[in-house]
Amino acid sequence: MNIPFTKMHAIGNDFIVINQLDHDYQLTTEQITMLADRHIGIGFDQMLIVENSQKSECDFKYRIFNADGSEVEHCGNGARCFYSYIEKNKLTGKKEITVEIMNNTIKLHSIDNLISVDMGSYRVSKNKDHVFPVYKKSGDTSMQGIYVLVSNPHIVFMVDKISDIDVEKTANQIQKSIHFPQSVNVGFCEIRDRDKIKLVVYERGSGQTLGCGSGACAATVAAIEEKLLNDSTIEILMPGGKIFCKTYQGNITLMGDANFVYEGVIDL
Repeated sequence: MNIPFTKMHAIGNDFIVINQLDHDYQLTTEQITMLADRHIGIGFDQMLIVENSQKSECDFKYRIFNADGSEVEHCGNGARCFYSYIEKNKLTGKKEITVEIMNNTIKLHSIDNLISVDMGSYRVSKNKDHVFPVYKKSGDTSMQGIYVLVSNPHIVFMVDKISDIDVEKTANQIQKSIHFPQSVNVGFCEIRDRDKIKLVVYERGSGQTLGCGSGACAATVAAIEEKLLNDSTIEILMPGGKIFCKTYQGNITLMGDANFVYEGVIDL
């Protein structure tokens, strides 16, 4: 079975896009994990699937699979790549599209050479169950995380310096917690200014990535909730580059670019 694909990335968060508008490849979990393998496959953080939506108000359906084959609710960086793929391949004449995701719909359009993703509403929770051990180079501590649901579940920790944190060890411990039976994305946020943060995210099913769009939204929401940021357009610095978030009346918008890497065909 020959499958055409497009390799893309947004701030280093890398994807392959597969078009299933006219063909359902019915990929298995084992096939997805093989394709995600950077040694024996193509290599990616997530696989993005373009499908037809059964919802009359939606132009397309957008599905996301992590490198471990698990399907997830949302991916902001992937959404920008999805939009660029649709635009480049002239799959619609619309400048703004409405897209069905697992448990919601989102709107995408381009503005000032950036792609804007309406990430929808969010929910914030902070309670005693969100206190976890955080492993630091200078001695371990316990910290309260802020849980933010932006379609995807995230827990965000405000830290003085990200470089002092053992990200992988801390995130693995939290992801295995009984409090998150479906696992959780773990973010570590460092405030750089009233309109700028630095962030790393350890994603469920993919590990630490160079960028995470929904993680950037979650960190922005968490920092505003803690009154550490102005309620304005926030610049998020991640290992792979920078993106921007803006909250408005309980919704959040993500803005950034998307990049094509190459196209190919893989024989399964």
